[in-house]
Amino acid sequence: MKKLPTPLFFKNKSIYSYLIIVIKASKNIFLLAFASLVLLISVAFKTTDSSDKIKSMKKNNVAGTWNLISAYMDNHGTRLDILGSHPGGMVIFTEDLHFVVVLNNPDIPKFVSGDRLIGTPEEYKSAVVNSLGVYGTYTIDENGDFLEEHISGSTFQNMNGTIRGRNEITEKVDGDKMMENLKIADGINLNVVWQRAK
Repeated sequence: MKKLPTPLFFKNKSIYSYLIIVIKASKNIFLLAFASLVLLISVAFKTTDSSDKIKSMKKNNVAGTWNLISAYMDNHGTRLDILGSHPGGMVIFTEDLHFVVVLNNPDIPKFVSGDRLIGTPEEYKSAVVNSLGVYGTYTIDENGDFLEEHISGSTFQNMNGTIRGRNEITEKVDGDKMMENLKIADGINLNVVWQRAK
C-alpha cells in the first residue's frame, strides 16, 4: 500500500499514525468509516490550502503566449539581424512560472537530403546558428514583472542549468508588446520584441 503523506494540520503525528493503524486493522465498520472520513477531510483540507495559495498569487504581467516580431544584435551601435529579415519564434510564460522559447530563421535553405540526420557540415552549422530552443522556470517580483529565469535545458547545451537575472536579461511589457534585452558583453546586446498572441 502506498504511504500517505501526513496532512498539514496533523501536528500530532501519533494521532495520524493511529488512524492509519485503525484503517488497516479495524473490523468495526463504523470505526473504519470514521477514521477514513477524518483522513479524507484532511486530504481535502490540504488540497484546498494549495489551491488558495495558487489563487492568491500576485499578478503576472508576462504570463501568456508571445510571437516574435523582431530580433537583432546591437554591436556597439551596429545592427545585425541574427535571425534574418523575417525572424520566427514564440515564447510561452505559464501562470505556474514555467517557460519555453523557440527561435528560428525560416529563410535558411532546407537540407538537400530532406533528412535531419543526413546533412553537410554547412547545413548543420546553418541550422545551429539560426535556431535556438530554451525551457525552464522563471520568477516575478512583487509587481508581477519578470525577475529572473532558471534554464533547465536548451539546444545550446552550455546554457543548461544557468540562471539569468535582470543584470543580464530584462522583459518589459508595454500593452500587447514585450521588449526583451539580453546583455551579451559590454556594448553588445540582443534586442527582441514580442507581441502577445491573440
